[in-house]
Amino acid sequence: MKKIFIVIGSLDIGGTEKQLLLKLLSLNNKFNFTLIVFSKKGELYNDFKKNGINVLDISNNNKFIPLKIIKILFSLTLVFKKERPSIVNLYLPHSYLVVGLLSFFFSNIKFLMTRRSLNYYQKKIPFVKLIETKILHKKMRYILVNSKAIYRQMLEEENVKKEKLKLIYNSVRITNSKRISKNKKKVKIIFLANLIPYKNHKLVIESCRYIKQKNFQINLVGDGSYNYTKELENLVLKYNLKQKVKFYGKCKHLEKIMNESDIGILASDEEGFSNAILEYMAFKLPVIATDVGGNSEIIKHGYNGYIVKKGDYKNFSKYLKKLILDVSLRKEMGLAGYQTVKEKFEVSKNIINYYNFYKNLLSFS
Repeated sequence: MKKIFIVIGSLDIGGTEKQLLLKLLSLNNKFNFTLIVFSKKGELYNDFKKNGINVLDISNNNKFIPLKIIKILFSLTLVFKKERPSIVNLYLPHSYLVVGLLSFFFSNIKFLMTRRSLNYYQKKIPFVKLIETKILHKKMRYILVNSKAIYRQMLEEENVKKEKLKLIYNSVRITNSKRISKNKKKVKIIFLANLIPYKNHKLVIESCRYIKQKNFQINLVGDGSYNYTKELENLVLKYNLKQKVKFYGKCKHLEKIMNESDIGILASDEEGFSNAILEYMAFKLPVIATDVGGNSEIIKHGYNGYIVKKGDYKNFSKYLKKLILDVSLRKEMGLAGYQTVKEKFEVSKNIINYYNFYKNLLSFS
């Protein structure tokens, strides 16, 4: 059977990694996949392994970055020569910039790049845009994206030809888990995002200042650096919001906290296509999110949630207050969101796009 290699830095807990696990669980019995990690194993490594997915760890502990990269490329060169994969799918910029160089030496392999974020990272690191647009993009057979927003960026800003782009949305698995319907004293709001500055947890904390009701609690579910976490904690203390904002920390199994939640929120300054929004809707939660990336491709304002401009804490707090006060509205929007993901993003329907894509590509190998 022809081989497909997927290369990614690590398998830490994040939206991309969870989507990759869902994808491989759905397709592993139909294709010959090998997943290669080159930076570190990550917390989801064992989840892939125990589900029968072939994972190859070629990471090394060298502290000198140039030597580390050379070792990675040497290891992959040996693996590619021995295993002769038909397709190598590079996930995320880290993988693309390091491993994409091998596309010059293996002309018999179809190289793919999967872009799951907007290209703002290119502005933060010198020469990245030049390397991607002038060199690497030209060596890729296809570039896969997961939102129309990324698709437009690739087309208009990075001059990728339309025939080289392939849009495949994220998927979500809908479970039959039952929501916890106690007579709760507090409306519970979940913000599922690692504590990273661009996720803009500060907007949520700022928004809470304008909501005088005491019957709500925001759970910040995710992990982050000590300094940034401390900065957020100090902001909560400064505004006297300790009773309203809880740092939940890392949570690998989300079902319980999702079932206990009433509202899902996302305050990011940038997104590709938010996996968190799909998960909220799969648990019948109404959503408030900033209008970045592909968020408006999922949320229809006033129907299954609310969209606000990034940084707009006043409107964020206005819609949050509206949902806190109106249980019927929460239920109505939650059901509408559930129908949205069931019809458009449920894994059994959506994963067929990846199946057809890989099948067609392999048939021309």
